[in-house]
This record gives sequence, C-alpha cells and structure tokens, in this order.
Amino acid sequence: MIRIGKPKTGLTLPLGPGAFLVYREATSVDREAALYAAREFFQSVRNGAAALADMGLDIGVAKTLEGDDGLSSGVSLLVFNVELCMRCVASWEGVGDENGSPLLLMRENLAAVLRDPALYTLISGALSARLVTMDTEGNASALSPNGAPAGAPPIAGPAAN
Repeated sequence: MIRIGKPKTGLTLPLGPGAFLVYREATSVDREAALYAAREFFQSVRNGAAALADMGLDIGVAKTLEGDDGLSSGVSLLVFNVELCMRCVASWEGVGDENGSPLLLMRENLAAVLRDPALYTLISGALSARLVTMDTEGNASALSPNGAPAGAPPIAGPAAN
C-alpha cells in the first residue's frame, strides 16, 4: 500500500520546561533542499565567502575542516539539520540566551540549540520521522531473492537428492 498525504503541520515539540517549537514533518523535497543548502554552505566556506561563524560555529577557520574528516562530517550533519529546521520549523517559544532574552528563530541560534546532543536527537528525530518511516518501509512490492513476487509461494518443490 502506498500512503499519500500532506505532512502534518502545526505539530508541537516540547524542548524543556517552557520551551517548545512548532514544526511540520520534513518531506523528501525538504531533505533534498537541506542537502543542497549544506553543500552550498561548504562550497562558500571553501571559497572564503562565508565563515564558519555564520552558523555559530566557533571552531576556527575552514582549514580546520580540511584536516579532520570527523569534524567535517559532524559539521556537515549540523548544517544539514539547521537547514532542515529552517524549512520545517515555523516558530519556537522559551528559547533564550544566557540572560534569558528570547532568541529569534535563525540559523545561528538553531545551530546553537542543535549543538546540544539531547536537543539535536530530539529535533532531528521529530523532523525526520516521516522520512525514516518511508525509508524503512521501502518498496512493498520488492522482489524476493528467488525472483518470485514478494509473498508468493515457490513454483517448484524442493529438488530431490
């Protein structure tokens, strides 16, 4: 069965006491757009047009990423999730700086929130839940290893010894 429908909108995700965000589940278009934006960001970093600080990343210069594949991979995932949030998060409440002043919903502030491992897992999981379900379900009509349609009994019985 193929389930077609619009992603749910106006979902609320509690982040902690008095803090929540309003979002919609990401679609495949959102995922591809976020991947594209992340690639563009890294290209601009390599070209010197954007600093890592533009994403609130105070890890030094772009050269730092070139020599560290693990760091580069982590930053890439963070940038991807920031871009996914920019597409899918409508608003947030209860997110503030160290003085308690409310923070605007913008890339630098999203990157700061997503650097917290628990919030990263919570937010990225909520936004990507529908995509993960679609990837997990796969093609319900996929062929079985023996070439018969999925769920079909084998045509011939077992061979004699």
